[in-house]
Amino acid sequence: MTPSSNDHEIERKIEVRAVFTFLLVLAILTIAIIGAIFMIVNKRVAKQEEKERPVPGVEIMIVEIGDHPVKITTQGVIESRREATLTAEVSGRVLGISPNLKRGGIVKQGERLAWLDNADYQSALASAQSTLADAELALAQEQARVEQARLDWEKLGRGASGNPLVLREPQLAAAQAKAASARAAVDQAKRNVERTEITAPFDAGIREASIEVGSVAGPGQTITRLFSNNDLEIRLPLTLEDFGFLQRDPAGKLTGSIRLSATIGGNLIEWPAEPVRIDQEIDRATLSAQLIAKVLPSSNKDFPLPPVGLFVQCEIQGATLTNVAEIPRRAIREGGQVLLVTPQNQLEFRDLTTVRTTRTTAIVHDGITTGERLCLTRLNSPVNGMPVRVNETIDPPSIKKH
Repeated sequence: MTPSSNDHEIERKIEVRAVFTFLLVLAILTIAIIGAIFMIVNKRVAKQEEKERPVPGVEIMIVEIGDHPVKITTQGVIESRREATLTAEVSGRVLGISPNLKRGGIVKQGERLAWLDNADYQSALASAQSTLADAELALAQEQARVEQARLDWEKLGRGASGNPLVLREPQLAAAQAKAASARAAVDQAKRNVERTEITAPFDAGIREASIEVGSVAGPGQTITRLFSNNDLEIRLPLTLEDFGFLQRDPAGKLTGSIRLSATIGGNLIEWPAEPVRIDQEIDRATLSAQLIAKVLPSSNKDFPLPPVGLFVQCEIQGATLTNVAEIPRRAIREGGQVLLVTPQNQLEFRDLTTVRTTRTTAIVHDGITTGERLCLTRLNSPVNGMPVRVNETIDPPSIKKH
């Protein structure tokens, strides 16, 4: 073969290969396009499923409207209504003291607590009585002289008024004054003798004893400090809100029962009390008022009255509120709103007027009626009309229904 024929052969092969490559690429593109079209036409459409929103379960309470007797709780310390500090009024050596004259001792009214040496005062009394006898004798003699002077003047005076000096009127007045002074001296001496004995002014407990046998007591020296253990009272602090709910009669006098309680030896003991007065000054530190109540004896044999200084809990029966509902305080949301559950089990916001709140409850009126269902569960982002499921119904607080 000649060289020119070889070149033609090579060119032909190249052309054939190029055509074959083109056709192959074209076939691949065609298949790809057809496959893409097929996939687009027959693509799977994802099913859109609506997720069911969960309905929250709630706890409810059936509302009851009625009368609510206010109960005010507070606490205080038992105090004695009568306290006294006995001091010596005269000086003298202590000859004896009562065996009950010691801290914690109990004494009766009129019981002799201590007695001083009264020899000097008995001597002074005898001297005063002697002086009184002399003065009374002188007064009797002067009275006789006055009577004699009056008779003499009636005989010699010829009807004229007598001179006071002649009738011995000044002399009689002086004798009467001396006799009165002597009687006063005797009384003073008797009181000094009596003051050598220190007695209890009332039934009391001994808080402090400051003398002993053999010591010398001087005027003004403290003998003992005592307090009444059967005449007790208690000061009860009240918030200004609670202060307004105290029970009063039409005349404005405080009424209502008071119950005191404390645990002694594992046993809860209660004592009644009655309101007596109100401290007229508000405590500036706590902005609280003070109610003073008298403690009354109970039927408890061991503790008919509470010990002085005992810390007790107190419950005061206050005024009665009418046409109100008592609800748990946790049901009230910000702004004084509550959530109600409608008969269709949907939420409804309601504005209420709160009359009084305690640690766990609130007294409300206006905006709620008997039989409505109050939602007690705290929900996140509740809205009006939101469906709920009632899980539990609790009993309402006890209230006197209309």
